Amino acid sequence: MVKYRIVQIGAGNVATHISKAFQEVGHSVVQVVGRAEANARALAKEVGAAYTITMSNIDKTADRYIISVPDSAIPNVLSALPQLSGIVVHTSGSTPASALQKVSESYGVFYPFQTFSKARSISLKGVPFCIEASGADVVSALSQIAASIGGKPVEMDSEQRRWLHLTGVFACNFVNHMFSISQVIAQEKGLTFDMLKPLIRETVSKALEGGPENSQTGPAIRGDSETIEKHVAMLKDFDTEWRDIYRLLSSSIWNTAQNND
Repeated sequence: MVKYRIVQIGAGNVATHISKAFQEVGHSVVQVVGRAEANARALAKEVGAAYTITMSNIDKTADRYIISVPDSAIPNVLSALPQLSGIVVHTSGSTPASALQKVSESYGVFYPFQTFSKARSISLKGVPFCIEASGADVVSALSQIAASIGGKPVEMDSEQRRWLHLTGVFACNFVNHMFSISQVIAQEKGLTFDMLKPLIRETVSKALEGGPENSQTGPAIRGDSETIEKHVAMLKDFDTEWRDIYRLLSSSIWNTAQNND
């Protein structure tokens, strides 16, 4: 396996996980470039790299430059970057690859379709890495480095990736928010989140094995308006948005079921 010298731009959740994955398989993360010195220093220490918070001090001799920052911060990063000879990529689900063309002739997207939290260690084995690049040679290079850390490279254009990112918000971010609401209600009423865990596990397992379209249960899909109204009334002492969410989701479940008949 070819070993690369990598500069990691950003020191958040995604940057932390992929930098550690690179380091574990023998690539060299030579520098971490971060906005917050404490975060950049911490990640650099974990992967044995130098760090800087000044973009003009970036190591210009690296093979790969990985930009892992919030989408809203990408334009500022790009405006501060010098022209680079290595391959420059970002890990964004929504930013087009073409945004990078001014900083390097070799550029692309290296988007891991997974949820990351610094405090949680996860394997990247089998995780889709959406690849888009300035040329076939860069696609091949990015695919190789994704595979080297266990990822599954998938060539995908910016439009497809935007839609994939949207599906991820529904499948991950919104679902986790529902868990959070359930937890708050349970705790407020003297129950524990542990009681919900078997239900959550079976819900996810059933959707993965049989397809979510075949797995919906509950009062909404049955058209049980009496139970729905009782639940809405029970939420009167909680955030008013939660009642709106309950009604909206119940309506969506019912309408989707009718359309699929």
